[in-house]
Amino acid sequence: MPRVTTVDEAWRRLTVAADGPVLEQLRRAARGEETTWWLSLYHWDKGMDPAAPAALPFLIALVREPDRPNRERVLSTLAQLVAVGRSEAAERVAPGWAAAWREHHTALEPLLADPDPEVRLTALGLTERARPLLARIPVETEPWLWALQLVYLGAVADRADPAARALLTDTLHGAGGPDAPAHRLAALQGLAALDAAEPERWADRWVAAVLDPAAPAAVDRLWTRPDDDYRAELGLEVASIGRSLPPSAATHLSLRLARAARDADRPELCAAALEAAWHPLLDLPSTGPLWLTTAGELIDHPDPRVRHRAAAVLAVLGRAAAPYADALHALLADTDGDEFLDGATADQARWALARIGDPRVLPGLVRRLTAVERENGRGYVTGDPRRPEPYDALLPLHGHAAVLRPQVAEWAREGESHAWPWNHPGARLLAAWDGTADGPKPPADPEAAARGLLRVPPAWRYKEDRNLYLDAVAAVAELSRRGPLSPGVRAAVEHALSLDRRLSPLHDYRAVLDDERLREVLRSALDGEAVVMPPLSHWEQADFE
Repeated sequence: MPRVTTVDEAWRRLTVAADGPVLEQLRRAARGEETTWWLSLYHWDKGMDPAAPAALPFLIALVREPDRPNRERVLSTLAQLVAVGRSEAAERVAPGWAAAWREHHTALEPLLADPDPEVRLTALGLTERARPLLARIPVETEPWLWALQLVYLGAVADRADPAARALLTDTLHGAGGPDAPAHRLAALQGLAALDAAEPERWADRWVAAVLDPAAPAAVDRLWTRPDDDYRAELGLEVASIGRSLPPSAATHLSLRLARAARDADRPELCAAALEAAWHPLLDLPSTGPLWLTTAGELIDHPDPRVRHRAAAVLAVLGRAAAPYADALHALLADTDGDEFLDGATADQARWALARIGDPRVLPGLVRRLTAVERENGRGYVTGDPRRPEPYDALLPLHGHAAVLRPQVAEWAREGESHAWPWNHPGARLLAAWDGTADGPKPPADPEAAARGLLRVPPAWRYKEDRNLYLDAVAAVAELSRRGPLSPGVRAAVEHALSLDRRLSPLHDYRAVLDDERLREVLRSALDGEAVVMPPLSHWEQADFE
């Protein structure tokens, strides 16, 4: 462990590397005075401040002082800054952050033993090694936090770590009494994270633990936090594995549970399994084929939550869902849905049919898709299943332009009173279909830009560089029209196509749509075809702030 930096020492170093608003905010934080939430270390329009790497040891030194009155606020700010620092963009705008975090992060590990459980919870999210968790878990006194620590241990431990595996398996096999169902569930989720490379290994035992009739009561009793207005629910805990476990592991667990819960007549768990599957489905192209049959079998489920989410899965799968077109067509009058999601099941079914290219859904399609624009607001979480924006849903349907063009033209005319009528989505859609839409200009050095595809990370990272996907693919398209691709560019394209991730900086349904278009262009370029950069989904500035 590196030598712990004191507050005074960290401040002396900081005054050399930072000035202005950052230094003033950190000075106020050190004095316990009122500060801005981000301490001027993050800016919504620019991202992490370049002074953040220098400020990190100072913030760590502050939160290590247990009697500091504003400690909780500073720790929360630090945790959020670390979350931003794990994004792809951090190192671009604040060079040196990754090295600073590697050097200093272990100084936060003693907070896992802090008397305040909320501090221990925050420290858990900042822990990246198994050793401090192995020391803390056996003496943890809060059952809800103990369960989270087990899962987190599986995520950060090396698969070959015998101590981590022993702790998790001993917990699994030693569980007894009324608390056993919750203990087994926590241990199994930790083991699933530890063995993410073998996602089937613990699937059957985890499903059995979830379906244990005693599990809901045990989860409620042990995992509800003190003073929390909301009780812990088994279904919510199941749904959370879509974010807490590696995507491949979450996919296999949720898929197995969806089938078993359907057979056991547990619709609430079937819906929770579909919710857990959603983000892995958006992340990994390989998960789609795994879900096709199960989602197709669930679209006529008696529970509206299950039908709605199953239809949303089929919409993501696109043309692969064609065998279920008749069943989806039968849902076009289904006005039920999930009360926590945008739109009705009929909306997801209609979009799924449009993605398939089913001609039965084309008459009146534009009017139905644009209904969202005539509503007095709607609420949704960007990454959850929701009704697609009309432009995004219609963009891939240029092959049906003969039927849809009059509808789109009417939509565009309705937008003539728009403040910028040429930027109305209907006008932009017609331009995209006609090939007259403005696309990214070819880079000055297309060969170098195309090789930028080698920088595509193996897994999606928060706030990725959007220009990578625009410039690099535009460069490949430009080079494909000049002649055969060079060996270096071919290698870069093959690298991008080999990745089991979406070729998009986004993290909702648009990532799937754009990934399909970009992969098609890259494959065609590899085959020697002359291609052009395809129009992509509408990207909002808020997607990258």
